[in-house]
Amino acid sequence: MSNFITSHLFYWPKNNPNFRYFIVGLLLLGINQGILNSTFNNYLYDIFKISADARGVIEFPRELPGFLSILVTGLLTFWSVRRWAILVGCLSAIGVMGLGFLSRDLVVMTFWMFLWSLADHLFMSVESIMGLKLAAKNEEGRVLGQVSGMRNLSAIIGSFLVFLLMGKLNFNYPKLYFVAIASALLSALVFFYMRLEKDDSPPKKFVLKKEYSVFYFLNVLFGARKQIFLTFAPWVLISVYNTTADTMAMLFMIASIIGFVFRQYFGIFVDRYGEKAMLVADSLILFFICIAFAFIKNVYFLYAFFIIDGLMFATRIARTTYLKKITVDKRDLQPTISIGISLDHAVSMVMPILGGVLWHNFGYQIVFILASLISFFNLFAALKIRV
Repeated sequence: MSNFITSHLFYWPKNNPNFRYFIVGLLLLGINQGILNSTFNNYLYDIFKISADARGVIEFPRELPGFLSILVTGLLTFWSVRRWAILVGCLSAIGVMGLGFLSRDLVVMTFWMFLWSLADHLFMSVESIMGLKLAAKNEEGRVLGQVSGMRNLSAIIGSFLVFLLMGKLNFNYPKLYFVAIASALLSALVFFYMRLEKDDSPPKKFVLKKEYSVFYFLNVLFGARKQIFLTFAPWVLISVYNTTADTMAMLFMIASIIGFVFRQYFGIFVDRYGEKAMLVADSLILFFICIAFAFIKNVYFLYAFFIIDGLMFATRIARTTYLKKITVDKRDLQPTISIGISLDHAVSMVMPILGGVLWHNFGYQIVFILASLISFFNLFAALKIRV
């Protein structure tokens, strides 16, 4: 059993102390994100009493930093990825401080949410680029799977803190968010101690090539499917089935515990069977989850599907390793990952508004029927993969 745990769940690339710094910094920053992600919907509902369509509108500024990812990373090209990571920790702490202590109304809250979201989205580029940089040859999927698993472990800790501090010790949002601030600042300190080799061929600022068109399309579709579930699946559970903040945190914690193991195996699966198999399976599973949210009325079944959908977000591993395999110039990798994130979030900004309007006029079921159609387009794109 100990052999199994060491070789699969806690595998470390040999002679690479920087990877340990990276994982610890990732864990601390993930605790910050775990606290915010598991409480943000309840925070909006409890503090600002907003409606479902207003919740959709708020996703526009929340996802705007992701759309601006290519611009932000282009401006930071002269910085090392290590400095990006330090910036993320500091910026995240500032954003959460504003949410917890300085948000006197919805407009002010949106500004601080934007800063926190900017840090969160910038780190999407950081973790993929740094993970690939630190991975041994032919182990990219495994290492990215481990990175994803460690993000899940941090989400477990963050969600457990919410469950304990809010559910048992009656912490309010400011007290809880103070814990998130401290965790983000500690992550910046850990990233500061990393020492990465300087890359002799710095990345380009902007890349757009037809060779990467399937990668672009996969990111657009993921942005649509992702945002429907990030925005409206929790909102269904909270506003239709009256799920409380500590219960939502427990759901995130359960998903993270399962994901800690399975996301690492997703990476091993990609290395062994390829990106196409992973993304085809994702499309089929997504279809059944969407139908469940549209038509099943038993909240406990919906809890289960909510957890399964959280696991499937790890298919991002397959898109990243696919890009690395088809990259025609290694300098294309960093800006193309950023373009993928920007395309993902261009759709992410629109889908919540569209979903909110559809929910308001036709009921929440139509939102998930739309998501089931997206799964078919995702299947079509996955079948186009050639490596």
